[in-house]
Amino acid sequence: MVITSYGMDIVMIKKQGCVPCEKFEPDARKISEENGINFRTIPQEIMSPEMKPPFFPYFHLMEGKELIESWGGVKERKFLKVIKRNIK
Repeated sequence: MVITSYGMDIVMIKKQGCVPCEKFEPDARKISEENGINFRTIPQEIMSPEMKPPFFPYFHLMEGKELIESWGGVKERKFLKVIKRNIK
């Protein structure tokens, strides 16, 4: 179990059979946990159609129930930039 110091979560929305999702998930999880942020995934298959993102993987940075930032793709540099600019 990871103890977070920021009270933040990264939620990864992934699609079944999405190769980029499968390849990037371990890196996203590791980066999140190294920065004290909880990481979890949601399969798009259980989401209502109006909530599904435009592409996969898609991420939400949350603090409690508040959405801080959303982005998509598998660029590690982008992932780190989002985390660094939002850590207090």
